[in-house]
Amino acid sequence: MQCAVCSALLLRGLDAMTSESAIMQAFSQVSNIPLKSICVMRTPDTRMSLGYAFVELQSLRDSAALLDIVTRLPYPLEIDGKAVIIAYSRNTFSTV
Repeated sequence: MQCAVCSALLLRGLDAMTSESAIMQAFSQVSNIPLKSICVMRTPDTRMSLGYAFVELQSLRDSAALLDIVTRLPYPLEIDGKAVIIAYSRNTFSTV
């Protein structure tokens, strides 16, 4: 199953203490593509990261370009010392 291109990327494998600013810093070191928003998913009680986040970009073109840059790096992208997995975010809800 092929994932359709969308303007948001999903980051998995984040540290429990990862912040939005750490994600912003990691991406700024590999690209100058502006990020529209970053949302680290957190537990309601401790506010610690659940290990994943969404990064929204300005356009489909920007998300495709950033994903291409990250996948072509000679090393995995690391945030807070952890190699993260990056893919297009997708809607898993069925409309049928």
